Amino acid sequence: MGDTLWGTPAIRAIKKKLPEASIDLLLQKQWMPLFHGNKNLRNLIPYHPQWYRQLVPLLTLLKYRYSHVLIFHANKDIRRIIPCLRTSSIWSHQYPDTIKGIQSKNIIRIDKPAHGILRRLMMVEKIQIPSDGTHMDIVLSKDEKNEAKFFLETHGTRSKEFIYLNIGGSVPYKQWPVDQFITLANLILNNTSLKIILGGGPEDTHRINFINSQINQEGVIAASNRSLIENCALIKNAKVLVTPDSGPMHIGFSLKTPTISLFWGTDSKGLIRNKLNGENYCGPLNIDETLSSVLCGNFFNTSKGVDSDSSTSKLILASDVWKKMLKFL
Repeated sequence: MGDTLWGTPAIRAIKKKLPEASIDLLLQKQWMPLFHGNKNLRNLIPYHPQWYRQLVPLLTLLKYRYSHVLIFHANKDIRRIIPCLRTSSIWSHQYPDTIKGIQSKNIIRIDKPAHGILRRLMMVEKIQIPSDGTHMDIVLSKDEKNEAKFFLETHGTRSKEFIYLNIGGSVPYKQWPVDQFITLANLILNNTSLKIILGGGPEDTHRINFINSQINQEGVIAASNRSLIENCALIKNAKVLVTPDSGPMHIGFSLKTPTISLFWGTDSKGLIRNKLNGENYCGPLNIDETLSSVLCGNFFNTSKGVDSDSSTSKLILASDVWKKMLKFL
């Protein structure tokens, strides 16, 4: 999700410089709802990695001749489509061994590590497009806003009267432990008048239900069966979002919701995180401190391969998050 939203500042910059330009976005189907309200785009074209499912988007792409094709993020399976595109200009910032079929001269070399958003802005600079800032875009429709309002009213709360806790994570090592969520939820409920929404996808239902049963207090709302864009609308209305460094973190940044981001340093098997995937290159970028706070450390007790003096070797506890949250309340 983050790789997709990181492209929105570059898209906005193109449209600002070239308002008459038509921009099509090829992306995985599950992320399309994030772009339905984006008026900078002409077409959203669903992408599938399987070769036999790539024929449908290819038929759409072949309708147009493109001045430029910018590959913001892709896997090797896109190599089947590239030769068929009607364009004489293809740019990528990924290495040639990642995507076959792109000439070396069309690979933008970035000498030092850079945030994903900045890498995409460096690409559009190659076609004479100046930056228009680094803020990511998600546009909510009137219906989406009204649905969120109705959901909140149905559960006895209103905008900015709740904390959204993102219980999920795309992989297990990105999931902050349930016992820490339980402790944090009790701190919030016992010390404020705010309610709590336990958010996540359908795959997080078991964790959400377990946390809810352990808190056993009024003021907790489970929200595990909502669509992606419906969850976006809830996050927009949150007083604060607490989330591991997964998709909802980028949603919070995009919607300007005060966000506390939890970055794991070492996983449960003792694997130390690559710094290029850490908070400096995948976290908040040029976001005001009134809207963002970052905590780095471990989610699990492990000392394998970790320097005990390192800040990323310390557990991120509910008490740490609570201290950060007080600055937003």
